[in-house]
Amino acid sequence: MGGWIGGFVNAGLVAATALAVVPLVIHILNRRRHKPLRWAAMRFVLEAHRKTRRRVRLENWLLLFLRTAAIALLALAVARPFSGEAGLLSGITETRRDLVLVVDGSASMGWREGVETSFERAVARSRELLRGLSGPRGDRALVVLAGGYPRTSPWTSPEAAAQILDAFAPTEEPLDLAAALSEAVSSAQRENALGARGALEVRLLTDLQRRSFLPAGPPEGREPLTEALDRLHELGVRVLVEDASTAPTRPQNLGIAALGPAARVLGPLAATDVRVEIRNFGPETRSGVRVALEVDGERRPAQIVDVPAQGRAEAVFAISFARAGEHTLRARVEDGDKLPLDNQRAHVLSVPPPLRVLLVNGAPGAVLEEDEVGYLRAVLEPPIDDGGGIGRAAPFEPRTILPEELGTTAGDPQAYDVVWLANVESLPAAAVERLEAWVASGGALIVSLGDRTDPASWNARAWRADGSGLLPAEIGTRTAVRSRAQSWQRVKSFVEDHPALVFFADPRFQPLLTEVPVYEFFTTRPVPGARALATLDDAASSALLVERAYDRGKVFLWTSTIDPAWTRLSQSPATLVPLVHELLRHARASEGTPRNLPVGTPIAAEVGTFPRGVTLVRPDGSRRALEGEPQAAAGGRWRLPLVQGRDVETSGLYRLETEGAGALSFALAIDPAEGDLERLAPAELSGVHPALSAVLTGQDDERGSDADAPRRGELWRALAGLCLAFLVLESLWGAWIGRRRRVRA
Repeated sequence: MGGWIGGFVNAGLVAATALAVVPLVIHILNRRRHKPLRWAAMRFVLEAHRKTRRRVRLENWLLLFLRTAAIALLALAVARPFSGEAGLLSGITETRRDLVLVVDGSASMGWREGVETSFERAVARSRELLRGLSGPRGDRALVVLAGGYPRTSPWTSPEAAAQILDAFAPTEEPLDLAAALSEAVSSAQRENALGARGALEVRLLTDLQRRSFLPAGPPEGREPLTEALDRLHELGVRVLVEDASTAPTRPQNLGIAALGPAARVLGPLAATDVRVEIRNFGPETRSGVRVALEVDGERRPAQIVDVPAQGRAEAVFAISFARAGEHTLRARVEDGDKLPLDNQRAHVLSVPPPLRVLLVNGAPGAVLEEDEVGYLRAVLEPPIDDGGGIGRAAPFEPRTILPEELGTTAGDPQAYDVVWLANVESLPAAAVERLEAWVASGGALIVSLGDRTDPASWNARAWRADGSGLLPAEIGTRTAVRSRAQSWQRVKSFVEDHPALVFFADPRFQPLLTEVPVYEFFTTRPVPGARALATLDDAASSALLVERAYDRGKVFLWTSTIDPAWTRLSQSPATLVPLVHELLRHARASEGTPRNLPVGTPIAAEVGTFPRGVTLVRPDGSRRALEGEPQAAAGGRWRLPLVQGRDVETSGLYRLETEGAGALSFALAIDPAEGDLERLAPAELSGVHPALSAVLTGQDDERGSDADAPRRGELWRALAGLCLAFLVLESLWGAWIGRRRRVRA
């Protein structure tokens, strides 16, 4: 049967052909129901019957055949058999086409040559392909807009698919080709498009951006695309790739790859360098490129840079922000090219207010050297510069209190960003509970130890073995060197990439941390989830600095003193100043709400007070009220409705305006690599994977497939026609037999 029929779409329904025996069974049962009776006059009837018996039997068998054949043909038609193009029944098959159109909608498709972009050419070509289908014949189309994720339409008629194309708009996302092809085949399989309806046709219209087919990076970066193409190859499906662009192999293109501060912004009035990185993806050097910058909508004087071929250059703008809070930056390359999308970029920059630090002094002294926080306060509040520079831009606002004042109006943690407990003997249980709630809501606590520290009291109130307590480690025994004149401990290792210690990772500055003597400290046992950022060179590799996250906040434990009593750290300004400054800045820094995101990333924001209404302002100035109610979050904050989907498909500045909670700005930017328009030569496609085939626009046969693709057509319509014909013949034959026999009777 294999030469006649290649298979069935609904193979399980082939068993329904067994219903063809039903007329035969009825015939047999009816025969058994009659009982012969002898009757004298019957001999004349029997004699006549013997004369016509052969003809009557032939008539009955023909009638039975027509009935059984009609049922069998109906069952086969429902099972939908198909035959290959070399099958014996290929001449009577009916082939319908299932076409998957994958239209590249990535940012690089915005390349404009003349009056049309690559995307507009791809859509126009898609309409041509749809016009080659026939809706009345049963042809179907599946349209996929491919970007950062595939936007897939349902299987529909060619006419409806053309209307879907009219609603397509290019995205500003990179092309995820693996996801687009996987979605296309999955949709086809769900709709049973593979197999009987004919070879699935997949057509990809793209600009052949090399990075889409050959992503840079380690081999594992290509695995998703390779797996998708392997899956297509196993199914016998080829992807016909059409070039929708007229660009050369390596087009000339400039783009802004990065925008933002060159270093951490310390605070208001502090000098800040804003860096604009320009990349030249083309083969020719671009000289005299004008780079403009807007700060909060105010244009700054443009800078002129030269960008080498396939290289990069920087324009650096010196900015001083007059106030704390969020500020918006917009950079633009004023020398236009054929891909304008990457010639501008936005960034939201947050200028922190002075860091409010509460110093709880557990061992006050009359002079700087004897006061537990004397050196610490000197680092945070240096003398005011006569010229007004350092004083006006001071990044810290320290305040010192005694332990018994903690929790009062003067020592309320809620009024501070960081609380530093220095050599505090112990804390009341109520104070620990207040600190736990404050840290959990996003505060930062630093605990440094000393001779007044009572480990038993601290452990009883602020440490728990399961990690639910405030301390990042259980405080152990006090340890001291035998003779300070002959021995001391030093930092043996530290986490060099940690923000608080990265300054000391530079080999030039590393001795400032690793060579400072430490004479006394407390041993510790960190809780699960805590991390030792710096360890000493004693036999037990004891921790000097321990960190842990506590809900939304952070807790640090310095196991020695912060004054000169147990270590020379405070007497080395080159060590103490960067350590304290970076530790406090990192302590205050929280995950917060990301303000600079790739295009297509949902915007999730939180505010500190209940918002009575939320309005989204898009880059083009259009506004839309967000649906959904704010949700309560930790620390008394409120989570705004998520902004996603089509609302985040455009690069630029967005703003969420709320009634009662102010406004938040966000910047969405395209992937800088989208400006790299280097294209894959069509001849290279087959080398990428055998499932890919390049075709020239318009150079294809009627089916839009390559000549080697297997073609299969369905037989169900022919079988249904035969079934109907057999039913008509059965009715006519049965009526004629009945009429003739009645006449004879």
